[in-house]
Amino acid sequence: MNAPMTHTTVTALINSLWDFNDKPESERRFREALKTVSGEDALEIETQIARTFSLRRDFTTAHAMLDDIQKRMSSSPRPALRVRYLLERGRSFNSAGDFPTAKPMFNEAFEIASKHGLDDLAIDAAHMFGFSKDPAESLSWTERAMQIALATKDEKARKWRASLANNLGSTERERGNLDAAMKHFQLALEAHQSQGSKPLQVFIAHWQIANVSRLLGKIDEALAIQSRLEAEMLRDDKPDAYVYDELAEIYFSKRDAAQAKSYAEKSLALLQTDDWVQKNETKRLARLRELATQHPGAQKR
Repeated sequence: MNAPMTHTTVTALINSLWDFNDKPESERRFREALKTVSGEDALEIETQIARTFSLRRDFTTAHAMLDDIQKRMSSSPRPALRVRYLLERGRSFNSAGDFPTAKPMFNEAFEIASKHGLDDLAIDAAHMFGFSKDPAESLSWTERAMQIALATKDEKARKWRASLANNLGSTERERGNLDAAMKHFQLALEAHQSQGSKPLQVFIAHWQIANVSRLLGKIDEALAIQSRLEAEMLRDDKPDAYVYDELAEIYFSKRDAAQAKSYAEKSLALLQTDDWVQKNETKRLARLRELATQHPGAQKR
């Protein structure tokens, strides 16, 4: 039997196998890795296989796997395994739209991870409170996560700074604090650029800044950024519905109904095949349909 891996080694292995853009491939990689590990190392990896199913919205399979893992865990599993189990169980409930059931699991995961100095997992647990419908709760927990990310010596944990700044920006935007939101989104962009994040993450950070710029009434600044993002996505043949959405709003603000209509139609064409958006973004879809039927001279309410 292989000697148990350290938390750092298990985490590095898991991170190297994840491709969040390709869940089936991630599952395949994790199953291959299971051939080389055993005991609690294997159970930690199995929690990630369950996550691939949760992300594919196959919650029945995800929960069945987690049930099996729970049965095979000892009465006192090592902290990281217990935390990963709680995180993935909670994520499975949350992704199905049941944050209240997931909440105590994220809380327990945070407490265990914090107690045992597992900064990366503590941050992961705290950041899941960003899904709370209570903006104050979401903000409080995200700030706790950021405090850990700023103080930790764990390089992996420090890389959470960019996504946490993004989450803080999103919460402040929802609360109507646009200047604070802009500050956080700019910090998110700087963090992504300094730590060499993936191009998509940098792309999204620019989009967030442009979105808040529009909400602040800085229409020309927003247009400059979104137009550049449009050129990038067309160059890479990766059309983005949310860039089109923003361009529709920007041109509507500029009283260019023809352009607003054109971009709204492009956004709708991409979103109509997204089941999650159809179910959860009804207001966005209604607004796009409104923009797609605007007449010249129409003004934003």
